[in-house]
Amino acid sequence: MRLKHKPIMEMFDTSVTVFGAPGRYIQGQNAWRLVGDCAATLGSSAVLVIDGAIRDMLAGQVEESCKAAGVALETLSFSGELGRTTGQDLQTRMTSPVSIVIAAGGGRAIDAGKALAERIGGGLITLPTVASNDAPTSKNFVLYDDAHRLLEVRHLMRNPDFVIVDTTILSMAPKALFLAGLGDAVAKKFEADACFRSGGGTMFLASSTRLAHSIAETCYDTLVRHGAAAWSVVGTGAVTEDFEASVEAMILMAGLGFESGGLSLPHALTRGIPLLPGGGEVLHGIQVAWALIIHFETLGIEPPPELVRLYDAVGLPLSLRAMGLSQPSHSDLLALADATLAVRHAKNMPFEVDAEMLVNAILRVEEKAVARSVEA
Repeated sequence: MRLKHKPIMEMFDTSVTVFGAPGRYIQGQNAWRLVGDCAATLGSSAVLVIDGAIRDMLAGQVEESCKAAGVALETLSFSGELGRTTGQDLQTRMTSPVSIVIAAGGGRAIDAGKALAERIGGGLITLPTVASNDAPTSKNFVLYDDAHRLLEVRHLMRNPDFVIVDTTILSMAPKALFLAGLGDAVAKKFEADACFRSGGGTMFLASSTRLAHSIAETCYDTLVRHGAAAWSVVGTGAVTEDFEASVEAMILMAGLGFESGGLSLPHALTRGIPLLPGGGEVLHGIQVAWALIIHFETLGIEPPPELVRLYDAVGLPLSLRAMGLSQPSHSDLLALADATLAVRHAKNMPFEVDAEMLVNAILRVEEKAVARSVEA
């Protein structure tokens, strides 16, 4: 008889601290070869949920690795949108029961694999092919409605059993996706700091551990030191020390930092940005990078000089215009503010933020960007 567990988000509160992490994190060149051996520790049958765009590039290698390890493998392509029925739809396509899900691709394909893993239980292995986000390490996955708006963030009972990061594969990914991952990761220190100082709840709805807070700081320090040099070689197939360090920061450190350290205003703003004209077309990590600048302005402080230098070096946005958006109307900004402040992350601030404060912070940032361009 299978015991029913209380949902993970109902287990804890801020009277306790909680730290979550994947069972094993593995990173290096040609790390894909270890997929089969890792899967074999979890069971004898697996399903590979893989981004359809990379199936021809990677599915055969995963099949080879699993066969050598004695793991039977079925492969399902995922090329659609994440919605309430994603897990069910994938399960319907399966031809036999399995004990392991291997999720390979970008953030959406990995989240699709998580949606399937939630339904069937068993083990979960993530195999990211881009460093555009920290989804590979976390228990969270995101679902969208038919209009491509965020519908729900769901939570697995535990983090993935294995995260296998092949830096050879990642080194050949598009620069734009790496830049998005950099923008997402660099905010984690400041969000964890705001959550820690305000006593807010993390992704476990618990208090932040000191370790998670320190990991988020190390993530930032690593990206300030190595991020620009890493970005310069993305897409060339070169795997340098700067690249290895940045990938570790963007996937492992950022994942641990946000999940057990907490989020704040920058990620809350990603609920409002898609309401701006064209905002929904901007990659998540680019949204977060701009939102971090709004975070600083709302707090009444300037971004650290080394962060501004990093933004300038790689092309992260310091303004809406730099993000590719036109000047929004006042009603657009109010809609953004209302959607942002409805998210619980927005409460992880040292003081209560209201819509007027947020709109004014955005307008001031835009004014500063104009002045900066004139000076240049």
